[in-house]
Formats: sequence, C-alpha cells, structure tokens
Amino acid sequence: MNSELLELTQKLFGSSQKVSKLDKLFGEASYRVYYRVSTEAGKTYILMQLPPGKSSVSEEITNYQGPQDQLPFLNIAQYLHKYQLPAPQVIQSDLGNGLILLQDLGGKSFEKLVKESNESMTLFFYKQAIDLLLQLQQTGEKHRDQDCIAFHRSFDRTLLLWEFEHFLEWGIEDRFELKIPEAERKEMMGFGNQLVDEIIKIPLTLTHRDFQSRNLMLWEYQFYMIDFQDALQGPIPYDLVALLRDSYIALPEATAEQLIDYYLEGRKKVGLPVLQKELFIKDFYRVTLQRKLKDSGRFQFILKKKNNPNFLPYVPTSLSYVYHAFSMLPEYQELHLLFEKYVPELKTGG
Repeated sequence: MNSELLELTQKLFGSSQKVSKLDKLFGEASYRVYYRVSTEAGKTYILMQLPPGKSSVSEEITNYQGPQDQLPFLNIAQYLHKYQLPAPQVIQSDLGNGLILLQDLGGKSFEKLVKESNESMTLFFYKQAIDLLLQLQQTGEKHRDQDCIAFHRSFDRTLLLWEFEHFLEWGIEDRFELKIPEAERKEMMGFGNQLVDEIIKIPLTLTHRDFQSRNLMLWEYQFYMIDFQDALQGPIPYDLVALLRDSYIALPEATAEQLIDYYLEGRKKVGLPVLQKELFIKDFYRVTLQRKLKDSGRFQFILKKKNNPNFLPYVPTSLSYVYHAFSMLPEYQELHLLFEKYVPELKTGG
C-alpha cells in the first residue's frame, strides 16, 4: 500500500474516521486513478487521483474561453447537486495533491446489470437510463446556470473534425500500419467536413458526453451519473447515441429503434420540444457515424499512448454500429467504400 497516499487520504477525513486500506480499482480510458477507501468503521468511499498536467487532447481543444479557476469535475458536480440530478456526493478534496473523495456508489454498473439480465429487464433498465437522460436535458433547458462550465463550451466544427481525423490517424493508419494516399485522405476529409456541417446544425442541449453503460451506476434503486467532467453543450441525440450505440454492449437494432421511440415520447411528457421522428433518426445516425468512428480510433490510441489494450475487444462492436449507420445514410456510401478498403469490419457483406 502506498503509505504517502494513505497518509494524504487520512488527512481528508481528519479525525472523524480512520482509514484502514486503499484498493486500486480497474482504470478506464482516462489518466485518472481510482481507489476504494475502507475505514475502520466499515464505511467505504471512492478516492479520485488526478495526475498533474493530464487532460485529453479533445478536452484541450473545446471552445471554452472562460476562467480556469475551478476543476471541471467539481464545477459540474455542484450544478448536478444544485438541481438534484443523481451524481456521487463530493465528500472532501485536496486539489494541491490532486485528490477528491467521493461517495461510493458500489459496483452495480449499467453494463454489469444488462449483461446479467433477460430481455425484459434489459429494456426496463434502458428506459430508466433514458428517463435520467431526459431529466438531465430538461434541467439543462430550465436552468442554464452561467456558473457551470458546461454552458460555456460545446461541440463545434474544430472538435468534431478533430475527432473524425482521429479515426483516420489511429483507427486506420496506426492500426493497420499504413499511410492513406493523400488523394484518398483528402476525399475522406471532404466527407468528414460534410458530416460535421450537418451535425453542427443540430440544436444543442446539456450533454454528459459519455452517457454509456460504464458511467451509470445503480444505487438505491436509481441510476447515478459518474465521469461527467467533460459535460458541454452537444447535439440533442449525442447522449442517446452514447447509450444505445455503446461499444460495451451489442444492442439489437430493433431494441434501439424501440428505445428511440421511448425517448421521443418521453420528451413530450417532460415538456421538451417535440422532435420530428424522421429528422431525429437521421441526426441520430449522423452522430452515430461520427461518434463510433472516433471511439474506434480512440481505443487504438489508448493502446499505443497509454499502453492499455483493454479496449481493443470493443473495436468490432463500435465498427458494427458504424456499418449500420452507413446503411441508414446512403449519402455516405462513397465514404463507406473508401473505408472498407482498409477496415475489414466495414467490408460490405463481410
């Protein structure tokens, strides 16, 4: 056990509780490290450790121009708690040492629950998650709190195009150890610009940015959001795409279509603007194409830059969603043909 970290953790509690042990938890895609803290009183907490100077490239190029006087995680946590959106309580922090002590929400992630559930329970859990998403979007429309950083940054052309190019660089060139010919790359980027042009026309809403099965925890009969530090203004379908086109769960298309209908009906019930189904579905698959290409490239990036191969098994699922999105977007058939030359999972009929 790291004695220095144990000592720093004890300082977060003061004399109220005695820390007995720290157990390192499985790390995900970020540079943050998590520990489960156990106390002699039998209580547990989560310790988030933030390595100095580490943030994602995508986060660095968001269009936020405001002051950097508060950590985004703490800033957004304040907003979520202020408006009673379910998120872990922040118990204490020591930002000088990059430590934040959080409520422990246990180990029942949405991913684990779904993978252990039958079809009817899976549908029930997805509807609960969509109800939470609607609550988040409704709150974002009603309470555009200017103290919250999420209302001062958004998906824009720069960020979306960077993510598209991320796939070319990592999902094709690095993964298959080749260089895309300049003429083909230019053609791909032309379609990338077209896709981004269409996505930035979609109205924006408060967006978690990674509203997927590993970032939803079941605690006391409701789902809580975690890893919300990248929240921003995003296209209305974005979080629904993250949930229904989740790399960690292969959700059948028929179920996804049923849940899209549930989401659209839910918007009416909570008083959000009614969306025209046909247009929404088109936007849903545009965002799917952009997001899942980015995810596929990102998993390769994590392998090479963070020496973490744990996400490679989810590349095929991500690309299966890309393949299906192409089938729903005939105007991108030429881009599909360009990609299938290099990516086996995207081969027509393959």
